[in-house]
Amino acid sequence: MEGALRPSAAAHRDSCAQQRADAGSGGSGLPFCEASAPRGSPRYPVSKVIAPTRMIGMDGNASLKVSFWHATVEDSPQVGDPAFIGISMRTRGDKAWRNETPSGVISMLPFEGAHWRFEQPVSFVQYYLPFALLHATCDALFDRDLRHTDLKMSADVLDTRLHLELRRIQNAAFWIEPSNLLLDSWAVILSEALLRRGSSHGEHHARAACGKIAGRGIARVIDYVEAGIDEDLRLASLAEVAAMSVYHFARSFRKTVGMSPHAYVLSRRLTRAHAMLRRSEDGLAQVALSCGFSSQAHFTTAFHRNLGITPGVFRRGLRS
Repeated sequence: MEGALRPSAAAHRDSCAQQRADAGSGGSGLPFCEASAPRGSPRYPVSKVIAPTRMIGMDGNASLKVSFWHATVEDSPQVGDPAFIGISMRTRGDKAWRNETPSGVISMLPFEGAHWRFEQPVSFVQYYLPFALLHATCDALFDRDLRHTDLKMSADVLDTRLHLELRRIQNAAFWIEPSNLLLDSWAVILSEALLRRGSSHGEHHARAACGKIAGRGIARVIDYVEAGIDEDLRLASLAEVAAMSVYHFARSFRKTVGMSPHAYVLSRRLTRAHAMLRRSEDGLAQVALSCGFSSQAHFTTAFHRNLGITPGVFRRGLRS
């Protein structure tokens, strides 16, 4: 069944076992595959010389982790982390080197770690995706297992599409505090881009394009959203309700409903908030929490961006 859930966790364990065997026999496998078991956040340098200025999605829930950095040091270590795929995008600074190799605007962060040198000062954004997510996406796209050695961890990634996606995420994250559902959606987009153009599987033909979700399946998802509108909805949970892989669900939902899962959930939250502002005397903070926004500030920003007016001004207008 196209897009149905598969026993990818078991396949991943088998793949890891093979990598350990390869490593023991002098092959190209990586001996630290067990470290790629699910973990909340990527490891960061244990160093006092550099630290992120802002972090998004590091609470262990969101699939995509984003961190913003600014450094005035000449060099810094990068701790290896096989549980996450790391991408670095330089936003300021003319030159940087990864293990003495000149790095481009976009560089992959090696699983085994690296040493970085900078032409001061330098600013960059790091994006981390769970290896397990890419493994599942590879299974959905190509019906193949993913090994760490299948990924091209280049110091200079020349990919216009990936660059545009990373810039888009950076710009959006500057204006809003992304929900976990939005971070999950971005993670799927980046996972597909990395697999299609940054892995040895990209040369293979992908499975047939996703179709629409059957009526009964989409009805279950909509009911699930309505029942949990005040909760931290996750893309994986919505996909499970539809009995689909996360990748196929994200693609099929857009074809079925006409918008992404995140956009749909946001529209339903704003609709409920609109009704509560009209009918209840609850404070704005309570309305925000009742509609699934992480804070009153998040609610105000989303309301204003979509309706052109703040919740407070809207409510006062009703009373005038």
